[in-house]
Formats: sequence, C-alpha cells, structure tokens
Amino acid sequence: MPLLFYFLAGKLFALIVGGYYFKCLTRPYRLVLYLIGIAAISESYGYYIMKNLHEHNIWLFNFYLVAEAWLMGMAAVQLLVVPWLKKVFLMLLVIGSIIWVLNVVRNSIYVFASLSMVYGLILLTVMYLAVLFTNSVFKNKNILVQPVFWLAISTILYCACDIPYMVLHNYLITNAPVLSAKLISINDVLDIVRYPLVAISFILLGRQKQRVLNAAG
Repeated sequence: MPLLFYFLAGKLFALIVGGYYFKCLTRPYRLVLYLIGIAAISESYGYYIMKNLHEHNIWLFNFYLVAEAWLMGMAAVQLLVVPWLKKVFLMLLVIGSIIWVLNVVRNSIYVFASLSMVYGLILLTVMYLAVLFTNSVFKNKNILVQPVFWLAISTILYCACDIPYMVLHNYLITNAPVLSAKLISINDVLDIVRYPLVAISFILLGRQKQRVLNAAG
C-alpha cells in the first residue's frame, strides 16, 4: 500500500473529526484544522507531480513551510496567556519569514529550504513547550483530558524529533542519498503519528464544549 495512504489517513481522520466538531473549536484549533487541510492537499498534489508528471515537487513544500509556520505559530500565540511571550514569538515568526525569503533567493525555490525548515521546527518546539507549561502542566485538571496537552505534544514530538534529520537534509541528499532514504523514515513515522494526536485534541475540546452547551440549555 502506498506510503501516501498512511500520510493521508491520519490527516483525513483529523479533518473529519475537526469538521464534525468545527462549531465547538476555538480559533487556535481551527487554524490547526486549516493547516491539516493544506497539508493533505499539498501531499496529494506533490505525489501527483512526482509520480504522474515526473517533476520535482520541492517548490510546493517550500511554500508549505510558510503556511505551517504561520498557522501553527499563530495558534500557539493565541493559546499563550503571557502577553510578552506573544510579542516575542510574533517577532520570531517574522524573522522566520525573512530567513525563508533569503533561503529561497539564495538557493532558488526548487531547492529545499532546509535552513528555514530547521528554524521553524525549533521555533514551533519552543512555542508549544511554552503553551504546554503555561496552559496545561500546572493545572489541577487531569492532563490527559486537556485538549491543549494533545495539541502541544503532537507538535513537540513531530518538530523536536525531526530537527536532527532536517539539519543534515540537503547534505545527505547530495552526498549520501542511500542513508538519506533510510533516515527519512523517521520523518514518515512522525508524520503518521502527529495527526491522530491532533484529532484527540479536537475530540476532547468538542465534547467539553458540547457538555457546556447542553448544561446551559
């Protein structure tokens, strides 16, 4: 079965769950849901370009980096409760966009912007660690029933574990393609695990909001 199926299965599950609970989702979770939709479309189209048109699809994923950084970044900013942290992370998101532009101008849109990717992964890891510690860890409520916990963990797990490979991505592609093909499986597994965890956050938030509405009614 094509690996694309496993990539899309988790995303489609999260999209279905998010669509079902859409009215109950707050703005940060809706931003994440929009990103999942963009990710599913990008991977499907990228697969089509590579398999059917036999062309490189790197340019597509370079643009996706910007969407992921801003949608996930703005979701984190809205989840944060510390005003000065919001300002700092907004500034860092802008710096990330500047790095992306410089990266693309220097190497072209057809070369993977690995420097921008690594910066984004580090930034999102730090942002969601901040979200986790300011919104979840020190609450009296059971951590496993907190939607923000699952959203933060899914992002931290994916981003933090993907950093080592992405640091060496372009070097490995050029100088050790066989090793690169083996190591990319790390990214594949992380991608498959990430979105079902996000779906759990949608389910928990949706059910909590529904209980509140039912109690009010």
